[in-house]
Amino acid sequence: MLTFGTETYLGDTLMKNLMRIFAVMLVATFMAQALPAQELEQISGIPENETKEERKAREKRLEALRDSIAFVEAQMALDSSYFVITADRIMLDNRINIMAPEAGTNFVLVQGDKAIVQLAFNNGFSGLNGLGGITVEGSINNRKTKVSKKGDISYDFSVNGTSISAQVYITVYKNTNQAMVYINPNFNSNSMTVYGPLIPYDHQGDRYGNKVFQGRTFH
Repeated sequence: MLTFGTETYLGDTLMKNLMRIFAVMLVATFMAQALPAQELEQISGIPENETKEERKAREKRLEALRDSIAFVEAQMALDSSYFVITADRIMLDNRINIMAPEAGTNFVLVQGDKAIVQLAFNNGFSGLNGLGGITVEGSINNRKTKVSKKGDISYDFSVNGTSISAQVYITVYKNTNQAMVYINPNFNSNSMTVYGPLIPYDHQGDRYGNKVFQGRTFH
């Protein structure tokens, strides 16, 4: 379990959930107003005598709606600064490509003014964090957020701690919760890029992603 900042996190949970519900309602209302009645019927249930083409079209619209909601929730998580990005893929030094790592133990976590980066390769060795890798923690400074002309969200900051000093650049792509995190250390060229979904911290383990497990922090 991750424990730092627990009181602040629990205090913010109710407000974040209310905001999330409100945002989801807004997205659903917009979609309802934008779609004809026949399409709404197809989305809300399985119509009788539905053809294969109609089923594909309905599933595509449902996927677009889910993606839109996930994007709104990711945006709200960025605004609150309580989120985790679990790794589907990791690139080390722009040359070592790690496909399908264990998402629950390879992640970038932001909790308020704290950030944690963890790698765990399950290679038979305990490593510094007890998970075959390393877990580093630091304080966040110089946080900047902007939206590109394409609608992608950038969330950049510097993180400094006993064992980490780096610039972190997060991009969340429009109408999805898929993110890319580029971590550029300040004192060497050993960069790392993490790809995966950005999940609101209190959504770990639900339909959007894995629950994370933190190992021993390196000091």
